[in-house]
Amino acid sequence: MEKRRLRGPMGAAIWLVVWALIGYLLLVLAYCLPVERMQKHLESCVDAFAKGATSLVKDDTGMWVDYLTDSLILAEAVYNGEESPLEQAAAVYSNAVDAEGDQPWSYRKIQAALQEGASSGEGEYPRYWHGNLVYLKPLLLIFDYKDILTLNMLGQLLLMLWIAQLLVRRGLPHLLLPMTLAFGMLTPVAMALCLQYMPCFYVMAVACIVVLQCPGFVQRHKGMFFLTVGMATCYFDFLTFPLITLGIPLVLSLLLDGESWRKGVKSVVWSSACWGVGYVVFWAEKWALGSLVLGQNLFADAWNSLRLRSSRETLGQSISYLDVLRNNFKGYDLRTWELLFAILLGALVLLALVRFLTKRDAVPQDLNMLVPLLLVACMPFAWYLVTVNHSYIHYGYTHKEWMITAWALASAAAELFRRWWLPFKKVGNRTGVSE
Repeated sequence: MEKRRLRGPMGAAIWLVVWALIGYLLLVLAYCLPVERMQKHLESCVDAFAKGATSLVKDDTGMWVDYLTDSLILAEAVYNGEESPLEQAAAVYSNAVDAEGDQPWSYRKIQAALQEGASSGEGEYPRYWHGNLVYLKPLLLIFDYKDILTLNMLGQLLLMLWIAQLLVRRGLPHLLLPMTLAFGMLTPVAMALCLQYMPCFYVMAVACIVVLQCPGFVQRHKGMFFLTVGMATCYFDFLTFPLITLGIPLVLSLLLDGESWRKGVKSVVWSSACWGVGYVVFWAEKWALGSLVLGQNLFADAWNSLRLRSSRETLGQSISYLDVLRNNFKGYDLRTWELLFAILLGALVLLALVRFLTKRDAVPQDLNMLVPLLLVACMPFAWYLVTVNHSYIHYGYTHKEWMITAWALASAAAELFRRWWLPFKKVGNRTGVSE
């Protein structure tokens, strides 16, 4: 029994170490690729950054495209310094930008990235993994920036269709409407046009596909599965809206498992804890590797950044938790979203009331489904509480965490409707009434 208890933590520890080494070696290999061709492909798209940070539709936070971070990511991808690939993979350099200039910072950053012999001091960014460079650098060898965005749009559409097809195959067609609402909250137009948004979407989508394709495997190895999802999120993401990689597949897993509410709550807590361990420990492993390779104490830099991002102030101004919530609600400050959310909440309350009044013996089964999903729906509130400073400043994309709340509540409403409608459907089938 003792050996069996130790096997899980030991296996997880080995998994974390092995994949940290693999992840670092993949970055080293990416930095071995020739950069000149990448720079030529980037040079053809400099004008795309001429307007700087922008929203595709004026005053619509949901349409925000983060060209600032995209320019930084691309500058890192085409950096051509004299450091060894081992050092570059640890430090992640980019050419420095002049402090002042007439052009937007993102435009100047791309221009600086294409200059020979420019200083790299400003662009050293060692506390993140920057795993997105593993696929971005090879893509830049073949395509330019606009090509990559087009491929991203097609890839996201393909994965959404794949998930929809799997929902039907798993007998969950009633979740197609909640899926439409949830993916719509990501604003697919903006998602397709921003490199920074890619990692969390793909990790989330692949995790959903695995849950739907192999539900038995995920149920047996739920801890390791969400540990791995947390690791992948940490590796590829640049701290955007990482929690969706946990909340979205977790709802699917809960509905497929069909456990009691107590087991469902335990599953939410266990899955979240494993995801958190994967996310935090894998991040700390980057600091450890970077400290060894660069001879610096990256833990001190990371700790200062964590204190800043979780603090309740910015630029000397105090921030309240309510300020964070208000900022992040701006992403859905449109009548369309307000109407959809009102319909969702009204439908959920009405269906729960109808089920309670007409099928009281089914209330325990409904609670088994509702309690864990309502717990998942609260995840963004907890995330904003922990990342007050970051979520307040970067609400242009952190607002997308609300996707979890809408997905969990809409899935609960759809499941209640399915349970209410099922008896009528059976009667219709028996009497020969077409569906």
